[in-house]
Amino acid sequence: MKAYLIVTGAIFGLVGIAHLLRLFVEGHPLSDPWFLGHNVALFIVGGGLAVWALRLLRRQRGPSA
Repeated sequence: MKAYLIVTGAIFGLVGIAHLLRLFVEGHPLSDPWFLGHNVALFIVGGGLAVWALRLLRRQRGPSA
């Protein structure tokens, strides 16, 4: 389970970062509201899933001393 959480967390984190970078690289987010909304939503979803995987990984390790 630990390896699964690490891999999926990393993948979702990279997907979220890729969509955030796409906003700046393609250069037309303000002229196309669908493009802006789509990439912001996918950044939030990808980042949220990555944070969730990190929280589950920390919980699996047990309480810190």
